[in-house]
Amino acid sequence: CEACRTQAADERALRARLRALPAPELPSGLEQRVRAKLRRRRWRSGATRVLLPLAAVLMVALWARGFAPFVAWELSRDHEHCFGMPRLPAQVWASEPDTVADWFDEQGDRVPLVPAAVGPMALVGGRYCWLPDASRAPHLYYVSDDAHMSVFVVPHGVRMNDDFATSSQGNAVALMRLGTRVVGIVGEDHGDVSAFVTRLRTSVAALEGFERAVVRAFPPASRGSLPAATLDSPR
Repeated sequence: CEACRTQAADERALRARLRALPAPELPSGLEQRVRAKLRRRRWRSGATRVLLPLAAVLMVALWARGFAPFVAWELSRDHEHCFGMPRLPAQVWASEPDTVADWFDEQGDRVPLVPAAVGPMALVGGRYCWLPDASRAPHLYYVSDDAHMSVFVVPHGVRMNDDFATSSQGNAVALMRLGTRVVGIVGEDHGDVSAFVTRLRTSVAALEGFERAVVRAFPPASRGSLPAATLDSPR
């Protein structure tokens, strides 16, 4: 129709006029700036693909850090690592609980009153171990001719209502609260681990009873005149 032919002619004329215009001169360095922006966009896109999954993994790791089954797995893993080596990687070698406790005191950490032996297993030393969640835990070694046991002082909180016991990687694991701390015990036999938990609770209860007796016998106001050794409680 006539209207369409007129519209088509106008558009062809406009296109011809646009093509006849001189080409604009591009600003200096425009190509380099455009390429640089494209590179930054590609880097951000790649970084996002890497960082988002990494952030998700870190969030899961932080959540799992205090989850009792995950803590049990961490301790069992380090127990296997240490006792699977040709020689225990101890930083302090001693069979006396006082000596081992003093060494950890010097490093700025306190360990509970542990027994020198439980059944045939005897204390031989300890070290700091780095757990998979990047925390550092005091680790004490107990050894007999055919069995091994680890005692850990967990360096962070653990989400559990009461004492926790489980099996992890073929080991028996118990987590117990001692005041504000959580102690983990790992061994090959559930009976050995239960015996150690009972022995440790008895030792801690005895120490707390001794400390309460000292407080009753020597009120704070009277302690200034006592020799320092009188106030020292046994480990």
